[in-house]
Amino acid sequence: MITIHYNFTDGTEVSYSEGCDLKDNFTTCCLDFFNNHEDVDDVIIIDSVGNTLSRKLLMTKGDLTYTNKDMRDVHNLQNMFKANSFIWR
Repeated sequence: MITIHYNFTDGTEVSYSEGCDLKDNFTTCCLDFFNNHEDVDDVIIIDSVGNTLSRKLLMTKGDLTYTNKDMRDVHNLQNMFKANSFIWR
């Protein structure tokens, strides 16, 4: 699992290049890992107040936890996140 800290840091984050080397089980602040191309079980974004956004739940067909539409692999999750298209939980 990749954990992305959004709008805060706690000192445990690795850089993009270190994350590419590790492949899985790390914490970062880099949103580049929030996509459908990462070969990991889940990518979770956590904000400074503890709200989360899970790629696994987001991509589950019929699960409307974070959005009111079914997501597909062709959706650009990073751009949708930056456009504030998801509901934090």
